[in-house]
Amino acid sequence: MKGEGSTHTVNGETNDGERRAETPVGASRLDDLFGALADPRRRLVVQYFLRSSDDVATVTDLAGYVADRRDDEFESVAVALHHKDVSKLDEADVIEYDPRTETVRYVGSELVSDLLGRADPDADAKSVTTAAGPGALEHLSDALAADDPVEKDFCIRQALQYVHFEREE
Repeated sequence: MKGEGSTHTVNGETNDGERRAETPVGASRLDDLFGALADPRRRLVVQYFLRSSDDVATVTDLAGYVADRRDDEFESVAVALHHKDVSKLDEADVIEYDPRTETVRYVGSELVSDLLGRADPDADAKSVTTAAGPGALEHLSDALAADDPVEKDFCIRQALQYVHFEREE
């Protein structure tokens, strides 16, 4: 990237397969969008609007949607949305928030829709299971007993060979 004044271009196709016009996007706009969309809760808020025909929702509706997908407690999600996430999305001009009515209106751009349209909205909600073979504990025990950092590192690497990660579908 050249600097703050550099411009990026978003290319793609419309739903009917035709090429759409190139849209210049400033670096600071990209920084704002990526910062706002960096959190899984905020991505789920946008996914709510992309998946529904609604362009307005209450913070309560959004908290229920996010809590269901993340398997989190409704209250903690509602507090996080109210005090942090909604304002971050508002600052990035992805939504407009009316604090008097606690309503959120989606005003996202083609770029936001394109980015999140490519993402797996449920990827953050899927859990990862791990299984460790009997050799893992033996090598970890050796690592804890080792005084030499090189030996400790070697034992940890050996232990990791016995660990298996699987994503639930």
